[in-house]
Amino acid sequence: MDIVDFLRGGFEIIVLWMIFYQLYRAFRESRAAAILAGLVTIVALGGFILHLTGATVLQSIAGAILGPGTLLVILFQPELRTALAKLGSNRVLAKLWKQEENQDLVARICDSVSYLVSKRFGALIAISRSNKLSEFVKTGTKLDAVCSRELLGTIFHPKTLLHDGAVIVNNERIVAAGCILPVTGRELKDRSLGLRHRAGIGVAEVSDAVVIIVSEETGTVSLVVGNMMQRDVSVSMLSTRLTELIYHYASHEIDQKTDAA
Repeated sequence: MDIVDFLRGGFEIIVLWMIFYQLYRAFRESRAAAILAGLVTIVALGGFILHLTGATVLQSIAGAILGPGTLLVILFQPELRTALAKLGSNRVLAKLWKQEENQDLVARICDSVSYLVSKRFGALIAISRSNKLSEFVKTGTKLDAVCSRELLGTIFHPKTLLHDGAVIVNNERIVAAGCILPVTGRELKDRSLGLRHRAGIGVAEVSDAVVIIVSEETGTVSLVVGNMMQRDVSVSMLSTRLTELIYHYASHEIDQKTDAA
């Protein structure tokens, strides 16, 4: 055996060990562990007996059933779905899907803003980017929910307890509602801007968050990033700007990390 064959054999052993270890981790706390143990026992004993007896026809039938993995898929369908879901939520793989997720988030936020405007519900939404706004999340009621029109409409309904605070969106999800944001201390030219606008400007000054403000009095939408605020933003313009600020920002951030590596 030369060095190449030795290395190839070692690699195959490591790969097989990793596969069986992950299967063990996935199945050890479920009924599938007993089923897997029974299946391995039957296959091992059955294969040994068939080999001793030389029953080639039965060997062919067993190979046809077990070879493609059809029986495994049938027996372990729930566990395989769980394992695939865990694999898909891996951080490395999540980066590959982040662009599509961001675009979906933009669509859901714009749909929510359109609803809030139609109902004249005042709203303050802070979408985190590199700064996760953890210090402000602590001031509100923690959630872990998908951003949707129904949820944001409920949160910002004037008769709910959380409508006066801000909603913070982090990693495509609403992480907290009713949050208290810092109010800007600088003099604003438009003195008609209320506390909701001043808080939106304040959090944008101390972070890189993208802030959306819906005015309860006028029903207009404002977008704040850094020291810049756009007033009277239409829903279509909001979609374009959010795509630039979240989608392209995320792409640029990933590119920077790749270059640094």
